Amino acid sequence: MYKKYTVPVPDSPGRITRKKSSDRGVYFYYEYGRTYYKDRKYTIPRRACIGKEDPRDRSRMYPNERYFEYFPAESAATSPEFSSSRSSCLRSGTYVVIGKLIGAYRIRQWLASRFGERDGRLILDLAVYLLVSERNAAQHYPDYAYNHPLFTPGMRIYSDTTIGTLLKDTITTDDVVAFTEWWNSDKDHRRKIYISYDSTNKPCQAGDIDMIEGGHSKSGNDGDPVFNLSIALDVGRRLPLFYEDCLGSIVDVSQLVSMVDKAGALGYRNLGFILDRGYFSRENIAFLDDCGYSFIIMAKGRRKLVSSIVLSVRGSFENKRANAIWEYSVSGTTVEGKLYEGDGRTRFFHIYHSIENYAKERAELESMLHRLSCALDRLIEKDCSAMDMDRFEAFYDLEFRMDGKKRFLILYREKEQTIESMTNLLGYFCIISSDRMTARDALLLYKSRDQSEKLFAADKTFAGSRAERVQTESSLRSKLFVEFIALIIRSRFHACICDHVRAAGIRRNYMNVVSVIAELEKIELIRIGDGVYRMDHAITARQREILAVFGMSDEDMKRECSTVSQELLAIDSKDIGKVGPGNDTRDDSTLEDEEETEWRD
Repeated sequence: MYKKYTVPVPDSPGRITRKKSSDRGVYFYYEYGRTYYKDRKYTIPRRACIGKEDPRDRSRMYPNERYFEYFPAESAATSPEFSSSRSSCLRSGTYVVIGKLIGAYRIRQWLASRFGERDGRLILDLAVYLLVSERNAAQHYPDYAYNHPLFTPGMRIYSDTTIGTLLKDTITTDDVVAFTEWWNSDKDHRRKIYISYDSTNKPCQAGDIDMIEGGHSKSGNDGDPVFNLSIALDVGRRLPLFYEDCLGSIVDVSQLVSMVDKAGALGYRNLGFILDRGYFSRENIAFLDDCGYSFIIMAKGRRKLVSSIVLSVRGSFENKRANAIWEYSVSGTTVEGKLYEGDGRTRFFHIYHSIENYAKERAELESMLHRLSCALDRLIEKDCSAMDMDRFEAFYDLEFRMDGKKRFLILYREKEQTIESMTNLLGYFCIISSDRMTARDALLLYKSRDQSEKLFAADKTFAGSRAERVQTESSLRSKLFVEFIALIIRSRFHACICDHVRAAGIRRNYMNVVSVIAELEKIELIRIGDGVYRMDHAITARQREILAVFGMSDEDMKRECSTVSQELLAIDSKDIGKVGPGNDTRDDSTLEDEEETEWRD
């Protein structure tokens, strides 16, 4: 079989013979030896067919296996197995698992129907690239595609120029809206669902993007150019439902109203919202009450209302086994009350105590007090008239000696009652719900929003998206769409891992999304000798456990890798028929025997 690529015709004077076939093109033969016949008294050359001429360039040929046998040095330097568009080592583990995870959601089919086979599958490959490589720069995609199986037809590797055109001109706002409607259309809109909603912002310096405005930057300085990104997550199914991008100057509290309206427009009616403490405001709670929606929200810091409730139950539940919540190593209890003066509804305050948090917060408090006392020691008998002493006066009573306009520190004492009141609140936190539920149920629901936090971490860190690296608004919105698909895939990884950890009752240090993907990347297909990809090594015990997380066995992985290998072999064979030396399937030994008979005569 001839390869689909060309190599230079070997420079071996006197040993290379060019022979034209009547209907099959021009072949090259290499003389590898001679045989002398004493009875006939002449020598017969021994030649082997090593390739077929490239009709577009007579100085090059399509090699066969004999070429690699007689010219190992040249073949090693020119063979695509070592230097072509596809690596001899393909990391296939993550590709196989992702193919299984997204199969049930028919995302691949929707993208292909909306954008066509090429662009639809390329969008999916870009989403997987964001997840696996933890970067979002288009110029690095060919490097990823070089050593990974792809969803694109023929596993073709596209350049960063093609990707730039895709993001700029192919994906439109209508496509994003259509995907959002389709993605939410098959959800059960009748059941009670809790939506975890959170937002973040991203810095951007591009000047051509209208939604970039100065705002409260969470990773920079206030007033820096940013845009806001919000994600709504169904905590029951643990899937992102939709996302919003908006002007950087809009604050989180204001954006909540828009998000609630969008959820209603998508058909959701029986809703509850799990919100971060940044959304804790009387106006937001009144708005949710008016809409008839439930809420679970973390109380801000050590609010006076929460502090009084904590002190009222302190010491009554922390050591009782009935109040233990083993999933998060805390104890909890529930108290009914009013959220604010004039509140006409009963709210449920869920108070929790964590020994681990208490130790951590106590250590931080003692460390801060030690730093402050050391700083005050250095200020004794020093002029403090020009210094801001507020940070000291919060914890210490200070005595000064006045000398004209100068003020000298002479003594300081701890405010013991203030520090003790702070110590009494260490390790406690509060979650407020509008519906009656146990402290355990409230905590499990609120902690489910950790996944939305992890999605933002994935979007900024794991997907490499702290900077979007775009110059136009159309490219920005297109890249956000691709990132949202990547977050859907990642959420399935996270959900499967959490289910496994909960069932096993133990979390191993490699049972997280990043480590699982890194381990799956070690499952490789190697191409050697005959050009067929084969698994490089057996599945390890750790990989077998990880595959079980996704409902797969090592035999399933072997079978899927074999399917990938067969697909690649079919692609190579098809490419040979398109760009190679035609459909010549004659065996090389037959060609050799035919030509030797002709030369001997």
